[in-house]
Amino acid sequence: MAESWSFEFDNGLGAQEYRAGRAEFRDGPFRGSMEGVELRPGFHLVTVEGISTHPYVLSPEGVTPPGWIVLGSMLGGAGHIAAIGAEEQSWRNQRSFYALTPEMPVAYHIQPNRPWATAGLVVAPEAIDELAGGDPLPGLISRLRGGGRPFCMMRPLKASSMSRLANDLLDPRSGGELAGLRRQARSLEYLAQMLELLADAPHSGSLSARETTRVREARERLLQDLRTPPDLHALAHAVGLSAWRLNEGFRVLYGTTVFDHLRDARLDIARQMLDGGSTMPLKSIAWQVGYAHPTNFINAYRRRFGVSPARDRRERRRTTP
Repeated sequence: MAESWSFEFDNGLGAQEYRAGRAEFRDGPFRGSMEGVELRPGFHLVTVEGISTHPYVLSPEGVTPPGWIVLGSMLGGAGHIAAIGAEEQSWRNQRSFYALTPEMPVAYHIQPNRPWATAGLVVAPEAIDELAGGDPLPGLISRLRGGGRPFCMMRPLKASSMSRLANDLLDPRSGGELAGLRRQARSLEYLAQMLELLADAPHSGSLSARETTRVREARERLLQDLRTPPDLHALAHAVGLSAWRLNEGFRVLYGTTVFDHLRDARLDIARQMLDGGSTMPLKSIAWQVGYAHPTNFINAYRRRFGVSPARDRRERRRTTP
């Protein structure tokens, strides 16, 4: 497990660093806490909770050996996980379960002005074998612990018991006099529940090569013209899939539905225009990325990035040399 992490901020605000143990951040764009602890050999708990005034990228430093797995929960907030060689996964204002193999560089992109927390377990392959006690592991888990193709997935978290466990793990004092022992026991229960979810979750292997190609073709068609994109059924028909299967394919490959993906692409391009110093009126930018009504664009932009486009433009102008 990485012993050091960095918080890299937009707008040239520099970085905040995490080294080891439990760290409290009281000054700077990010305010909150981060903790990393080895509960037993090859079995680590990492927690982060807080809020930032600016978007930031949280990334571990160093290289993780092949076969390790990260399993955890996003508890609110918004952002996306980018892992080299794997499909990008995103979440917004919902509790989500995620799993990834961290031997390739991984970055957690977190949106500002929204309280965010995560409780994750970083587990070595030999620790999984030991904890399983000889029980057979589901096929996907066995493949991941053996290393190989980079993997990253995220799904909405519906299990309330997992949410409760994650919240308990965020508080190192939970459990009274036997806090350490209780925390390890909760972490093991948390791991067991996440392994069950991982075994049942659809993943990239559940799409055939043909379906994967057609879903990617659909994405290209969808984003060709942001102002007049095809509707779901027309898009599905164009690539030879049912509308239901196309949406499922987008969830598997991109972690979201077809038109949530379209909305995010529109807003990302709008933000790139602001980043590039565009002087176009906001209503023109809204039209350019496919919004007929500026109010809808402004509301969607604020939900995605935590700030209105007008304020975002003003702040970027102030920080541009």
